[in-house]
Amino acid sequence: MKKILVINAGSSSIKWTLFNSDLAIEAKGLAQRIKMQEGILSIEWDGKKEEIKLPLPDFLETVKEIVNQWTKHNIIKCYDEISKVAFRIVNGGIKLQDTTLVTNESLAILKDAIDLAPIHNPGAIAAIEAFSKLLPHASMSMHFDTSFHKTLSPLAYTYPINKEISDELNIRKYGFHGLNHNYVTLRAQEILGKEKVNIISLHIGNGASLCAIKNSLSIDTTMGFTPLAGIMMGTRSGDIDPSIIPYIMKHKNMNIEQVFKMLNEQSGMLGVSCVSSDLRDVHSKKMENPNAAFALDLYSQRIADYLITYLNKIETKADAIVFTAGVGENDADIREAVINKIHLLHLEIDNTKNKDRNFKDYKLISSSNSQIPIYVIKADEEWFIANEAIHL
Repeated sequence: MKKILVINAGSSSIKWTLFNSDLAIEAKGLAQRIKMQEGILSIEWDGKKEEIKLPLPDFLETVKEIVNQWTKHNIIKCYDEISKVAFRIVNGGIKLQDTTLVTNESLAILKDAIDLAPIHNPGAIAAIEAFSKLLPHASMSMHFDTSFHKTLSPLAYTYPINKEISDELNIRKYGFHGLNHNYVTLRAQEILGKEKVNIISLHIGNGASLCAIKNSLSIDTTMGFTPLAGIMMGTRSGDIDPSIIPYIMKHKNMNIEQVFKMLNEQSGMLGVSCVSSDLRDVHSKKMENPNAAFALDLYSQRIADYLITYLNKIETKADAIVFTAGVGENDADIREAVINKIHLLHLEIDNTKNKDRNFKDYKLISSSNSQIPIYVIKADEEWFIANEAIHL
């Protein structure tokens, strides 16, 4: 039986999932700390788990070790079983907005777009090159987080800056988390029994974005030219006045790289709470630490502000509001706090449903009095990518 391998590579990690042709997961794993002194390989298969520590000097050697694990545990008998390898890519720029096969030309275009995702794209490119060497027979494809947002209108994607510069440098809102926003849209169609849906998708994790979806198409999203824009996140600031950047540089004697490191890695929930980027840690301190309590309130407010704006953009009554991703799926308190900050509509959470953790892939959490149904839908980007790869 032919298998589909889905790869999500970061700057020093490779997350992988192996599906059979029926899109059932056969194995999954994670390689961490690539290019560091000691790497970590974890693997789950057939109800078993294993984790080993070993040197992972580069992406090629890491891929070799991953493949060795498959043969060691009889997950595959020969490399030819893997017919497709599908890679999640954060941003391919203006020239790569559709799911596409990996070719010399498309890979060259992706390399030209490194500046648009400097943290993620280098690892993705290294993973593509490594798997191409190990599995040269397999069809390989790139699946972009930006693809779902290619339907944004100029009103949604244009920044009000010098037009000649923005045209020359392709400066525009690209949007991210599109693979999951797209998946959530398809699941909402199934759950609601509609061919097209009007929903707000709230992908709330360590990185977070909202998406306004009209007639099953993305019409606006909170992340922008880069994933730094939009709502407050785990370590990212979200939207700020851009004049803050030179002001900090001047008064703290910091260079541009240091300021952007602060905005990307030391801001958001971590920066405001002074506790952690993990909301579980912040929740545990909120009764005794005013910074923690305030950070949670600010976080909920920033999400609610965009939520009410996007409900207005749909122009008709929304079919549903959907929470998804790590925080969206698991943090009942944040869901309740966000909905309680909406006052122009009567939205109402059912506390029993909201706090129930025993559900499969989705649940309704609103009461019958809520003007708009509110759902939780579990993210499944890997399944979505595998399904795209089959039908590409």
